[in-house]
Amino acid sequence: MYVPVMKNRTVEVSVLQQLSAMHVFDGNIIPLVELIQEKTRSNNRNTFIQDLCTILENAPDMHMMVDFYKSTKLRNTTDAIREYVTMSIRIPEFGISKLAPLAEYSNRIVPVVSYLSESVSLERIAFEANQYRTYFPRIAFRVKVQEFEHVFSCVEELISSQDYLILDIESASHMSPVFKKIYKRIADSKKKHGFTSVIINAHRPEGLANKEMLDGEPIADIDNSLKELYSSAYMSKFDGFGDYACISAALPSTGGAISPVGIYYSNENNYFVSYRGRAPQLSEFPLYIAPRIVSSEYWREFSDEHHKTCPGCQEIADVVSGVKSGRNQAQWKMITMLHYIYTMFEIDA
Repeated sequence: MYVPVMKNRTVEVSVLQQLSAMHVFDGNIIPLVELIQEKTRSNNRNTFIQDLCTILENAPDMHMMVDFYKSTKLRNTTDAIREYVTMSIRIPEFGISKLAPLAEYSNRIVPVVSYLSESVSLERIAFEANQYRTYFPRIAFRVKVQEFEHVFSCVEELISSQDYLILDIESASHMSPVFKKIYKRIADSKKKHGFTSVIINAHRPEGLANKEMLDGEPIADIDNSLKELYSSAYMSKFDGFGDYACISAALPSTGGAISPVGIYYSNENNYFVSYRGRAPQLSEFPLYIAPRIVSSEYWREFSDEHHKTCPGCQEIADVVSGVKSGRNQAQWKMITMLHYIYTMFEIDA
């Protein structure tokens, strides 16, 4: 099972819409959406929850998890995000009030019970779990490693066989020996309670800047080995793994300079390759980056059928042919996510 983690901002919602229409999320790929704002764009007529109802209506076999992002580090983001995240932290009933309209799709929506690491409240965790169960037959519990023992002991009293346990190791290495005890604890509990276990990580470091990437080279700072190891005996055989599909786990910040880079996933090698523009100009995307990807050995490792059906590869081909301009940094984040997630879908198919 693969769990791509997304926020409800423009790029990720576009990825969600495109891949749901292709039935990518009808099987063992279950997206987890972190809600950070009421609307995807401030000028949207609908809220994201309303848009999500449309997505679910058009993809009747799609399943997904929904979490409310929790953080107090909100200084460099927008007012809309700051207000929404703050309310989700301060108001215990916030989550259930927002997700209630999704009750119509209760057998396909999995609310995630998470918490603020700086202020863990076991009472709040139990309250949210009980609230969500009034509408949804399955819920997920997202537990971080810093306070694992304290929180997991509480979760064990609440979790059922149809629920999910999500271990979020954030940017830490999944191979760290200090996690062995946690992995075993989860495996032992799973035998007793029968839940589904998933481990997720932020495999792209938040401090990794485009200007630090090398043109045409694998990105050594992005460790994607969790994909190969999550079900191994070393990690006590998790049922699934997740990541942010090569997008930073951090909240979007205001401003930013032009730094053209395209990132393309190699399945044969299980790493990401960067293609860096020669100058800080958006024209580098169509003039240099897109042609470099299409002429690369990593492009050739995928079949012609993949290039025709993968929406990320289709976008690149359209830029090369001039059908689309490609002069947009957000578009290239979308391309990276589309190609990676669609490749995970092909592997599972």
